[in-house]
Amino acid sequence: MLEHARVGARRYSALLALPEARRPVIASAVGTMPIGMFGLAILLLADDTTGSFAVAGRVVGAFGLGNAVGAVAQGRLMDRLGQTRVLRTAAALHALACTALVVAALQDAPVAVLYAAGAAGGLSLPQLPAAMRSLWSTLARDQEQRETAYAMVTIVFEVAVITAPVVTAAIVAVASPPVAVLTGASLCVIGAVGFSLTAASRTWRGEAHDVGWLGPLAAPGMRTVFLVLGAFGTAIGVVQVLLPAFADERGSAEAGGIYLGLLSLGSLAGGLVYGARSWPGETRRRLPVLMLLLGVALALLAAASSPVVLAVLLVGAGLLLAPTSVVGSTLLDTAAPRGTVTEAFAVMVMGIVAGTALGNAVGGAIVEDASYEAGALAAGAIAALGAALALARGRTLAPG
Repeated sequence: MLEHARVGARRYSALLALPEARRPVIASAVGTMPIGMFGLAILLLADDTTGSFAVAGRVVGAFGLGNAVGAVAQGRLMDRLGQTRVLRTAAALHALACTALVVAALQDAPVAVLYAAGAAGGLSLPQLPAAMRSLWSTLARDQEQRETAYAMVTIVFEVAVITAPVVTAAIVAVASPPVAVLTGASLCVIGAVGFSLTAASRTWRGEAHDVGWLGPLAAPGMRTVFLVLGAFGTAIGVVQVLLPAFADERGSAEAGGIYLGLLSLGSLAGGLVYGARSWPGETRRRLPVLMLLLGVALALLAAASSPVVLAVLLVGAGLLLAPTSVVGSTLLDTAAPRGTVTEAFAVMVMGIVAGTALGNAVGGAIVEDASYEAGALAAGAIAALGAALALARGRTLAPG
């Protein structure tokens, strides 16, 4: 076990020792942190202004929808124009949009203005995870290093998801929600500008390509990744609603956040382990296996008889999350058309985000009309359906 840990540490150290790699990694980590901050910060800002969690939730939803659209648009632009201009322009627009959101909230502007400013903030959020993933496709020296690198992108994101809400809560406690939103925007700007100033980012260029308005989705393999990861996101979205419901049934609704944190903690651990070693067999054959195991792990959540049992099951299910998304990211190297690497990653993330939103709606309906147990079984079935899809369309993921 200790030897495996040392080998894993060496693999991550070797990545950071690559020429021109360390500075963009640090900048991307700084710029990724706000992704986990904005949900809570904007929710509290809008709630303070409107006095309605429902309205505040819709403002956060507008930000998320804008982010999904902006990710694909920025990815396409980076593949065509390079990263420098796109990231710097996005950073400037993001600062203006977040400032407008805070001013609108402080001035008790109409709700429509809050929705518009929130959507603009999400649309312009600099897409540093996608940009970093594109850099790794050229900085890494071989396929093994690329898989470890893609795991690192996921790990940075998971750390942000776990730690950012705590940071946001501390800022709100010490200062206020507007300060939390502006802090997130400042970190985005610092990360994006710092990233764009690195030599690796300034010299990176996408390959010339013409795949039409569908972009990378013109490729059958890319459609497979999108659909399977969409099922992945839907299953997780169901669970995101189930956990607060489980906690609320036991008289402690706030414990839902702890349960979600345990799921993310398991995902972080899974990403670290997956990226720390080499795995046998073709990458495309791992996708249905991981999705099936995830289906089983999520279905087992129905057997949780107590918070302690649920906590153990959540960490176990979380172990499969990051490896599944890393495998999906790795498959983009062969599934996406040449020259669309950044947009392809953004499209994959959009599939997960859209799936999560659908899962939230499905989970809410199941909890209201049936039970927590039915929701857990439904989440498992959705993941298993994704596994069947990955298996049935496996040939579209073959290299060449």
